[in-house]
Amino acid sequence: MFLKTERAARRPGRRSTARRLGLAALQLALTIVVAVVITIGLETVHALNDPWVPTAERLTGLPTNLVLLGTFLVWSFVVLLFSLTGRLWAAAGIALAMATVIAFADYQKMLQRTEPVYPSDTIYLLQPGFLVETVGPTVAAALALAAVALPVLAWALVRLVRRRRPRPEPLLARRPAYALRAVAGVLSTLVLVSAAGFNQPGNPVREIYEDAGTTWAPWNQTENYARNGFVTGTLYNVPAPAMERPEGYDAARMTEIAEKYRAIAARTNTTRDPAALAETNVVIVLAETFTDPLNLDGVEVGLDPLPYTRSLMASTTSGTMLSSGFGGGTANVEFEVLTGMALHNFQAQVHTPFQALVPHRSEFPSFLWSLGAPDRATLAIHPYLASFYRRDDAYPVLGFERAEFRDDMTHTDTIDRDPHVSDAATFTELLDELRASEEPLLANVVTMQNHGPLSGKYDDPVDVVGPIDDARTERLGNYVRGLAHSDDALAGLVADLEALDERTVVLLYGDHLPSSWPEAVLDLNDERTRYETPWFVWANFPTEKVETPPVLGPNFLVNQMLATVGAPVTPYNALLDELSREVPAMERTMMLDPQGEEITEADLSARGQELLEDYRLVQYDMVVGEGHVAREMLEVPAGG
Repeated sequence: MFLKTERAARRPGRRSTARRLGLAALQLALTIVVAVVITIGLETVHALNDPWVPTAERLTGLPTNLVLLGTFLVWSFVVLLFSLTGRLWAAAGIALAMATVIAFADYQKMLQRTEPVYPSDTIYLLQPGFLVETVGPTVAAALALAAVALPVLAWALVRLVRRRRPRPEPLLARRPAYALRAVAGVLSTLVLVSAAGFNQPGNPVREIYEDAGTTWAPWNQTENYARNGFVTGTLYNVPAPAMERPEGYDAARMTEIAEKYRAIAARTNTTRDPAALAETNVVIVLAETFTDPLNLDGVEVGLDPLPYTRSLMASTTSGTMLSSGFGGGTANVEFEVLTGMALHNFQAQVHTPFQALVPHRSEFPSFLWSLGAPDRATLAIHPYLASFYRRDDAYPVLGFERAEFRDDMTHTDTIDRDPHVSDAATFTELLDELRASEEPLLANVVTMQNHGPLSGKYDDPVDVVGPIDDARTERLGNYVRGLAHSDDALAGLVADLEALDERTVVLLYGDHLPSSWPEAVLDLNDERTRYETPWFVWANFPTEKVETPPVLGPNFLVNQMLATVGAPVTPYNALLDELSREVPAMERTMMLDPQGEEITEADLSARGQELLEDYRLVQYDMVVGEGHVAREMLEVPAGG
């Protein structure tokens, strides 16, 4: 009997308590090692494209407390995977594969747009076509292979070390292990769920982080990530309410505001023509990466790429726009123009309203409510993927009856080796739509010709001289050549519209500068310069040239079009008009006064602060609140 018991105790499938504890301790240590490797790896890859500080200096400058907290959160995720799979190799392989995908996405986004990857960017995982087109099929295939290979490699290494699989322990012997895994899984889940609510009031994880010494930079997420690290920056950007409830928001306050600006609109409309836009096409063109390189100090280009645009702006209502981003963020500028809503008023975590806000509504207030049906049919044209920035979901909610994307278009010609549809082809598509429409048309056109990547696009890049390395010189030479093609296309569009037997007004604006301009060039210019793009209003019928501030925000551009043609305004337009006299530009990056000088809210006059408060209340009512006056604010007062 004794011998039988002794033999049973020595069976390979049974483990002593000490051995189990030792194995558990080893597994715990290994999960910590995996978490450290992932955390340092993510921070290192992100720092590679830091626009201000060398990689090593950025890494050594990260606050130790924040790095440790980030490692703890990553470790919680690894422990959760371990508790679910019961296999350390599986947990490590899956975690490393996911970290590889995240690091690669962040590297590419920082490289192309000088912007970190956000939690909301996970939506692009559902759009493999867009991802392949963005990074190329070879890189996409390599990334997919790495994501699969890492878990397989981890499994193979474990098999190599273990040589043979031990016999499974009896169920009774395994119960303590299951219990430990269950406890670990519950605890790690609680930690991660709490972290997911980082931006909710009173969140304990956020309180711990802020006690650890975070210095948030809500106006600039690139700087926010740089100051606090990749993991901390990612936490700061988990979903949050679009806006905080402004003090005094209720139905009575909103009714008071609506009455105030209805009266102002009525006074303005006494000098406006009620039929100014009757039987008139309204065309709004977002020209992709359309900027003027001659505005940059320290750079010489081999030709002026925008001679026609420059001559057109000299004779029309025109000016400089303050973009919401540098190197990217096209859809944000488009949103501001179409809705009159400033991103400045949203929480910093709302990066892209087209993704985070608009698709989750059945309808969303926009200028289409006052300029679209029933006076005009509405159409959006964008010669790219329908899913890009979720425009296929956002456009119908904003009020567009139809949307044409690249696969829907008849004209998709390109220039040289540029894969994007040319501006000329896009404008030809627009002309066909204007001619075919039996009623006046409101068309929102977003071009793609000057979108990156810029390398190798054209046969004849323009010489660009300045403090620029060879690779960027080649890209910027292609960019300037692309601008020249855009200028020619614009001349063709204006000629065609002048010959069109339909009244048409055009509002055209550039969205942002290309990210290829290096810091060495940008440092030679004012901070504001990296966000400045041109805009103008042109019509094929007589209009007034309106005087404008030195720099305007995108949310005020539609007002400039209405003023140019002398069209009546809504209470919302009246509010924007009053506000633009005090704060003509407000973005997360900066706020400008009527002279184009940078200011803060504290610098505003009592009148400016009152207008800004009214504006926030109206925006909150339209986006988050009960919509007490949303319709009323976007309707031209009776008789005006």
